[in-house]
Amino acid sequence: MMFVRPVAAADHTEILALAHEAGIGMTSLPPDAQVLENKISRSLASFAGEESFKGNEAFLMVLEDSETGKLVGTTGIWAHVGIRDPFYSYKLSTIVQASSELGIYSLQRVLHMVNDYTGVSEIGSLFLKPGYRRDGIGKFLSRCRFLMMAEFPHFFADRVISEIRGVQDEHGDSPFYKNLAQHFFQMEFQRADFIHATQGGQFISDLMPKYPIYVNLLAPSAQAAISVPLDASRPAMQMLEQEGFRYQGYIDVFDGGPTLQADRASIRSVRKSRNAKVVDIANVVSEEKYMVGNTAFPEFRVVHTMLEKREKGIAISQEAAQALNISVGDSVRFMDL
Repeated sequence: MMFVRPVAAADHTEILALAHEAGIGMTSLPPDAQVLENKISRSLASFAGEESFKGNEAFLMVLEDSETGKLVGTTGIWAHVGIRDPFYSYKLSTIVQASSELGIYSLQRVLHMVNDYTGVSEIGSLFLKPGYRRDGIGKFLSRCRFLMMAEFPHFFADRVISEIRGVQDEHGDSPFYKNLAQHFFQMEFQRADFIHATQGGQFISDLMPKYPIYVNLLAPSAQAAISVPLDASRPAMQMLEQEGFRYQGYIDVFDGGPTLQADRASIRSVRKSRNAKVVDIANVVSEEKYMVGNTAFPEFRVVHTMLEKREKGIAISQEAAQALNISVGDSVRFMDL
């Protein structure tokens, strides 16, 4: 059985191994032991409700295979971004320039650096070991975050975003970054991306130009990369689009990848999930699997399992009940995948 739970301090070694396996470009899960230790500590403090993290929670969760006891994936939510460290995006807009005297009329695409997403919730840190990318496990790992948002809405903003990785070449370099930001940061893409992931975005404000960037002044390869996802990120993007996320003209300042957004209350898994009481713990038979989460905090857990709908609630297996730490009479939140 697969189940998601909050990260624990003892997970550090396995999380580091997953980060190395995720490779270059997984900026929210960098393969750096100290950085990951800090992320785990922040998540522990967030789940514990420590006062210093109120409004700035970062919930990191792991996917565990109960048969092996091994961690096979990660997923996470930042409750509110840009509150303590600036959160920058490029907003793509169109301006009109015309000369009636010369009879020339042109439309120009322009990039404006903005902080429009300050205070919104962000989902990220999604990684699943290749051998487990089957049987709906990837969907489960992605959508379990929305079950948490549905059950504990007071932690999260009304708007939710996800930054999708942008185009990179076979060497892990970004044509968008190479033709724009590199002129100002004077460092390679991977180093700048790592600094951003581990130290925040203040250096963006310090070094990047404050004026609009005319897209047609960029190299063709950079123009072609704007709002285009990395091929490896397309499945994750498609899952989010099925949940109701949409591209609204915002892109990442480094690789030009699209940022998707949705109103939290309108996200499919938030809308369609529902609460029920566990009326029986027994052997269950179903033709489809569900994601089922307990309603406990900070011991929030979600399982990928079968269930049976009964007249006054649902029945789940003993294994699922054990993974969720629940008994008959407890409430759960569930939905189909």
